[in-house]
Amino acid sequence: MNADIKGALEQINRSYKAFTHKGKSMTKQQVKKVLEYGIRKGYTNTGQLSDDEVDAVLKNSHETQN
Repeated sequence: MNADIKGALEQINRSYKAFTHKGKSMTKQQVKKVLEYGIRKGYTNTGQLSDDEVDAVLKNSHETQN
């Protein structure tokens, strides 16, 4: 899925439900963090995010919650 990053973030309350990573559903907070990361990198769609980048964002997000 190559969703528009800004559009997905604007509609986060609905759009997050469509996001998965490595076959697992993502939480709203996880999706928000990944989309915000994509915007900071200058990406326009989610297809530009690599699995490694998503892994790093989720790992950093998990560490900051503890």
